[in-house]
Amino acid sequence: MRMTVPTPLGDIAVRCLAPGPGARIASGSAPALLLLHANPGDGRDYDAVLPALADRYRTFVVDWPGYGGSTAPEPARVTPEGLVGVAERVIDALAEEHGVRELAVLGNSVGGYVACRLAEGTRAASLTSLVLIDPAGFTRHTALTRWFCREVMGRPARARRLVVPLARAYLGRLGTPSARETYARVRELPHHERRLAVHCALWRGLADPGFGLADPAALGLPILLLWGSRDPVVPAFLDGRRARRALPAGTSSVRLPTAHEPYNERPGLFLRHVLPFLANPRAVTARGVRPPSRPRSR
Repeated sequence: MRMTVPTPLGDIAVRCLAPGPGARIASGSAPALLLLHANPGDGRDYDAVLPALADRYRTFVVDWPGYGGSTAPEPARVTPEGLVGVAERVIDALAEEHGVRELAVLGNSVGGYVACRLAEGTRAASLTSLVLIDPAGFTRHTALTRWFCREVMGRPARARRLVVPLARAYLGRLGTPSARETYARVRELPHHERRLAVHCALWRGLADPGFGLADPAALGLPILLLWGSRDPVVPAFLDGRRARRALPAGTSSVRLPTAHEPYNERPGLFLRHVLPFLANPRAVTARGVRPPSRPRSR
């Protein structure tokens, strides 16, 4: 089943999966799980782990504007902060159309950044936990990183030549059908002007002065942080270390022998960490966390 959520950045496609008759829990009592993907990509990037997740939870998979089944009439307007607004609209639609009042959010890369921003904002009360997979938002801003985001990956003429080799690096061994299918979709990106424009706009947004988290240490909910030790985009020894220091003391942090998308590269290993956390987040996290700070206005 699919639903479409109108937003200022486009009509957003959301795949809706409910536990089936043979599921491990009854669909009526299943908690909800929202999946947010990386840039570039779409919700199909999670296909290797979706069966196990949907067997236990009402699972909702978002395609960001311009990707998958979602539209983006004005690609240049799609920014990381804009994705936060998109996710808020989706959460509101899930409450109205599916009766979802509480949900966990699982996000990779820019999707992980959006998950953190949701936990800082006005929808924080509806979130039960976060699973952050190599999230954006913890890179130290320098003249070099801003130049790379704006002038290299943020410019279609340059990004067109780099997006495929970069994906080949961050997808790791391509040892699963899901990883190979994700890579095949990325290989088509240079030939789709609108999607390439969205990809570049999101990269440029990473260098915007307003990009960043208000106070990660004040996020007031259980967090599982997963980081690929071979991630070439946001390296574990730099960004991963900064994230572990910045997030609440109770965050459960795991380093995996993968690149940027462990759910694609090592789905079984990924699920061995994620499923116990989702089943009982507060039992997995080590200590209590501080209450959330006041929602940040943008």
